[in-house]
Amino acid sequence: MTLVKAVVLDLDGTLVDTPRAIATITGRILEEFGVSRPESDIVRTVGKPLDHNFAYLLDRPLDHPDIVKAAAAYRDRFGQYVKENRDKLLYPGVVDGLRELRRRGHRLAVATSKTYEGAIKTVRATGIEDLFDGVAGHDSVARGKPEPDLAIFAAGLLGVVPSSCVSVGDGVGDMQMGRSAGMFNVGVSYGVATAEELLQAGADVIADGFPEVVEAVTGRLDALR
Repeated sequence: MTLVKAVVLDLDGTLVDTPRAIATITGRILEEFGVSRPESDIVRTVGKPLDHNFAYLLDRPLDHPDIVKAAAAYRDRFGQYVKENRDKLLYPGVVDGLRELRRRGHRLAVATSKTYEGAIKTVRATGIEDLFDGVAGHDSVARGKPEPDLAIFAAGLLGVVPSSCVSVGDGVGDMQMGRSAGMFNVGVSYGVATAEELLQAGADVIADGFPEVVEAVTGRLDALR
């Protein structure tokens, strides 16, 4: 068996506590376009590519000018939100947990449905950029989540094979991506999807907090020794 060498982590809902803010900002932009959607519909889009989300929520073609306008408005407002709330965005235990994973010799990468630029801005604003060896956004590959491409690309950034990685995320798409890429999957229950949804999508273990993510990675390594 291949030992665990690296960890590929989702961003929103896994490292940074942003799903509610994402839903709120998205909902306000929809209203400006004369569209009202239940919060449950909006929350289900968190963790997916922004342009596809607005195409779905606005019921417009992907190349419609409204999609470009809505996405630009979202990026501007979300960026401002991150700047204003940077000191309280990370989930409890994230910084210590990432440091512990690095101390144990694991290489770390972010794999997110944000654009690469959006991901870099978020990890910089929250002060965790230096803890990662690579960052991948949905525009880094031809096919984003739930396809395996993003996970495989992230593993390549780290110089390891996908089977030596643990994939961590809060969404169904994260679990499907990790499973398709041949990674061990840790689903976090404090983000968007429920523990049951994560398990059905391919989670090997559920973590209820970030310290448990570290325990799950460590346990996986111990099990393979």
